[in-house]
Amino acid sequence: MKRLFCLLLTGIVLISLAACQTNADNSDKSGSNVDNMTTSCTKDSVDEFMSIIGEVELGGLSAGMKLDEEHCYNVTPLSVATQTDIKIFKFSDSCVSLALIDGEVYSICESFGGYGFVNAVPWDYDEDGNLDLLVASSWGSGLHRSIISVFNTTTKESIVVYDTSTTDNPSVDLFVAAASPSFSSKDPQDLPVYYEVYSANIEVNDNNLADLSYTATGVIGSVVVENGTPVFKPMDD
Repeated sequence: MKRLFCLLLTGIVLISLAACQTNADNSDKSGSNVDNMTTSCTKDSVDEFMSIIGEVELGGLSAGMKLDEEHCYNVTPLSVATQTDIKIFKFSDSCVSLALIDGEVYSICESFGGYGFVNAVPWDYDEDGNLDLLVASSWGSGLHRSIISVFNTTTKESIVVYDTSTTDNPSVDLFVAAASPSFSSKDPQDLPVYYEVYSANIEVNDNNLADLSYTATGVIGSVVVENGTPVFKPMDD
């Protein structure tokens, strides 16, 4: 809990744009015929989650706002929910994004000035027997950027794999998806060896920042493991 409250006191500020998790597990691999997709943000387990963190007053530019049950949504993707016990929650007004793992709460991405958590897929990238999270998110006040990262569920640390702020198109929005239809398998360990990163157009629905639709505009690359480390491979490599 100390880790959570330190995070909230030092890093959380008001975000002008936000969005919730979208289920990208069934995305077309080519990137050219991916249908519009809409989030399925629910109130499932929100009361349980709020009983753990309590109601938190935000400071800084978010003064007057709270992490409260009214704005909290369960945004856990289907693949994460079916293959792990991890639950991901997002606050629709501030875009703060937190994961509940083994009864403890962790920040899985930055959120200031961007969409915060966009989506995630489970991936045991280090083959230690524990599924980690490959996460797409965005943040940045003044300079919007998207981040692809891996949240290691054993060490509880994030590894940044790709940061668009270092590219010629820093404001592009991204999501991640399985590169093969392995999530239809009955064997939860039957995971693809790599994942694709899509560029996307994102839209917030009904003025509710916990309700996101997006359309893929192309595949920009993939995430693979090299020498035990997750790395981003551009399409032109």
